[in-house]
Amino acid sequence: MMNRPNIFRRMLSAVKGFGFKQWFFLVLNVLLVGGSIGCLAGLGSVSHALSTLNAAEQFRGQGDTRFAQLACYLPVDDGKTEDDIRSFRQSLEAQLVEQSLEAAEGGRLYIDAYSGTAQVTVGSDNGGNASVKAIGVGGDFFYFHPLRLRAGAYIKSDDLMDDLVVLDEEMAWRLFGGTDLAGMTMTINGEPFVVSGVIARETDFATNKAYTGDGGVFMSFSALNRLVETASITSYEIVMPNPITGFARNITADNFPLGNGDLVENSSRYSLTHLWEVIGAFGQRSMRTNGVIYPYWENAVRLTEDYAALLLTMAVLLALYPLLTALVLIIKDIRRAYRFAKVKIPEKVDEAVEKRREERLEKAFEKKEEEGKPDGGSEPS
Repeated sequence: MMNRPNIFRRMLSAVKGFGFKQWFFLVLNVLLVGGSIGCLAGLGSVSHALSTLNAAEQFRGQGDTRFAQLACYLPVDDGKTEDDIRSFRQSLEAQLVEQSLEAAEGGRLYIDAYSGTAQVTVGSDNGGNASVKAIGVGGDFFYFHPLRLRAGAYIKSDDLMDDLVVLDEEMAWRLFGGTDLAGMTMTINGEPFVVSGVIARETDFATNKAYTGDGGVFMSFSALNRLVETASITSYEIVMPNPITGFARNITADNFPLGNGDLVENSSRYSLTHLWEVIGAFGQRSMRTNGVIYPYWENAVRLTEDYAALLLTMAVLLALYPLLTALVLIIKDIRRAYRFAKVKIPEKVDEAVEKRREERLEKAFEKKEEEGKPDGGSEPS
């Protein structure tokens, strides 16, 4: 068996004998492999850029039950009401009981959130005012969108009053000239509200491109619907058990009427299967014909999907030539080994047969000499 130093010496000797052509193809393949690895590293980075896709993993914790995170996006003229959400929850709970899925004591089996937007006018006692698109939220919205608090607290679905709002930093500075605003009052469409907290916007590259607003206001959906009667729920998100692939998606599709809306499974947005689907739908993804206007966080996800699909494609294409080169070299080695074996094996067989024949002849000769000797084994005098 050849030891490693001998192998290295042979490889070094082979490399020293390279001409320009061999060096060119060696460097080219090394660069292509490096580029492919770099693309895969970029794919991993893009896949972990957004915090809005981690709700299922966070909700699961250390438990054994598999969970899926899904989102439903509805046309602006065919949104839902809070009664629709309550009706869906009842149907979902009945389905889960039917499937013998129960929450641990003191725990929950699913968690959800919903939102809708409407144009409102906001103002403060300092004289600042602006016309903005407010986001009306319900359920555990800030569980799915863990925007970093700069001051105060989030609003929650179990708050006794729905007159609390959360501002982002830009809106806080525009209205009040600062961010430490918890407890201060402001108006929305002329009605008084209390600032519950101030949040910092996401800093990832995708959200920076997807969020084009000039300041954000988050308030309870019930308050938004009271101020703007035409406001409707156009985004619904849920984390629920997914014991087998497709279980959560099928239950949601069967019990949450989407019409022309979209249902996406956020917990598998960067799986190889889904990314190949994104590549296959190239060009069509930019066309929206069903009346759905995605919120900024979904646009950010779709942007990262496009980047991830592009990086996956580049990784495969860059690795293709080195793989073909390796395959050609392997085939050449196999053919060389076959030709060697075709010549050497018969020679070895013939040598073994000849050696065996000679051994048999020697043994026969020795046996014949032994038989010609008299008893006692001595030569006759």
